[in-house]
Amino acid sequence: MLLAGTFMRGWIVTLFLCVIAAAQAGPSPTIAPPPPAGDDSDPTRPVAWSLREEYYNLPGQAWTNAFLFRVDRAFLKGRPQPLWKRGLLTRVDIPFVIAHRADGTSAGLGDIYAQALLLPYSKGKFVLAAGSGISLPTATNHRQGTGKLTIAPAAAPVWFIPKRGFVLVKVQDFFSVAGAGGRPGLHYMTVTPLLVWRLKGKPYWVQLDAETQTNWNADAHTGYKTGFQVGRMTKKRGIWIKVEVGMGPYRVQSVAIKTSMFKVR
Repeated sequence: MLLAGTFMRGWIVTLFLCVIAAAQAGPSPTIAPPPPAGDDSDPTRPVAWSLREEYYNLPGQAWTNAFLFRVDRAFLKGRPQPLWKRGLLTRVDIPFVIAHRADGTSAGLGDIYAQALLLPYSKGKFVLAAGSGISLPTATNHRQGTGKLTIAPAAAPVWFIPKRGFVLVKVQDFFSVAGAGGRPGLHYMTVTPLLVWRLKGKPYWVQLDAETQTNWNADAHTGYKTGFQVGRMTKKRGIWIKVEVGMGPYRVQSVAIKTSMFKVR
């Protein structure tokens, strides 16, 4: 029973970190393919590696296919304290992107994304996460990236549901601070409510989420999307698949299909 309880707690922490870190995704796919959503580990077992494939069907007959290699590291203070008591979670995404636009199709390195996430406050079943990401203009072609150095601070209050999952609401602001003079500046905000629910007695979880994206450089036009994810996790490996659907005249994508496999330490 003790082993089962320990595994269940690790399961929930895995899903929590999976989504919290994913809560700090990179720029919108209409601007550049993002480092997108979801997979991490028990805080004492950070992700050894994660491989992701994401296809975006964009407005105007454009599309993007991104392959990402992700590495996370957890730096803990006072182990075995859980990560939300004290510690730092870092992430790096390295994307290889194939992009089709009206002016042609190209493939190459995308914008590399890095982030640092602190969990400075917790009380009972509540946790506050805060940190920032940075997107570097490393793309080899204008179709693969934004051409801008972008900062992306974020905050996410999280409420745990014992033994089953959690709910969070993530708010993140993206703004460019430097980069190619011929490329448009970026400033937009995303708000993402999200529910992760573990299926009782089974190594599966489901995730329901929605997102608004408000473009401050375009009269605060707001696009919407909603997503559904299903995943399976064993002791050290996991896999998931997700479908997202964009809505409204200012949506940044029509349909996206994402999948990932990962291994924890």
